[in-house]
Amino acid sequence: CGVLVTRWGGKQQAAMCGAEQPRMPPAKRVASRHGSAGRRATRAGAGVLLGAAALALLRASAPCWLSPSPATSATHRRGALTAALGSALAISVEPPAEAFDNAIKILKRDVNDRKKKGPQPSEIGLEPRKFLENALGMKECTDKTPNCFSTTGVEGLDAGFHLVSPWQFSGKSPKAALEEVRDVILTYPPGQQGIDGGGFSFVAEEQNCIYFQFESLKRGHLDDLEFCVEPGTNMEGNSGNMLLRSSSRQGFWDFGVNAVRLNWISDKMRKKGGWKADEITQITHPIYWGANCQGGETSKAPFSVREAFPKYCPESPA
Repeated sequence: CGVLVTRWGGKQQAAMCGAEQPRMPPAKRVASRHGSAGRRATRAGAGVLLGAAALALLRASAPCWLSPSPATSATHRRGALTAALGSALAISVEPPAEAFDNAIKILKRDVNDRKKKGPQPSEIGLEPRKFLENALGMKECTDKTPNCFSTTGVEGLDAGFHLVSPWQFSGKSPKAALEEVRDVILTYPPGQQGIDGGGFSFVAEEQNCIYFQFESLKRGHLDDLEFCVEPGTNMEGNSGNMLLRSSSRQGFWDFGVNAVRLNWISDKMRKKGGWKADEITQITHPIYWGANCQGGETSKAPFSVREAFPKYCPESPA
């Protein structure tokens, strides 16, 4: 969770899980006031900034749900330092390190067109859930927005909307089942059916859970996807349930993206054999698809959902 967050231009702020960070020096302001002396101060300030940021990243001990792999941590550090440097020098384009390596292309962004990633969700992974009478489960879809799926919810309220059934596996151990899900997602092609062009990242893995992030290309929205073996499963057995949650961080509609992504993954799982993973269709989730098929016809929609996914929006708009 060692992620350095910067605000471009004006105020700068660094945030880490469990560690307070040094303020960035107002390098550009000094330079504009004092000419060549200011420029020297700018260079010195940038060096101090990078040194302080690097030291803070190395010292941070973040009490987070999952610990990223060494490769992921290294990527986060590189991106954080690049972002810090960009702020210090007032560069108006987001650094390439902020993009996922498997994005279909890198978009240059002006300072006024930053990625809209949204806040990191809290309470992900397996935690006691009130909808499960405090039993361990995935985070529920708390907002009344058609942009989230979870195996935790209220049957009468979330059926056809947010609630999905756990994926059932047989003929394999829970550990092997989780590895199969992970390996299938790692083959996911960004840009498939016009979604997730910003790529994805395998963020973290713990004993019985995996966590991914997916990014839209144009707006830089992030979606969170997590899978966990159902608590209480016999880890020495050869069958069980896989819990899941897939959600957008912000906005109202997701324009079918979470469903289409999950459907791609579930199709691959069924083809591997030993899996019962239901497709999310207009029949199983009429509230979700009805809202998104209509939302895709609004002026702010990034694309027409009916044209992109006619299988799930078979009827013409009224």
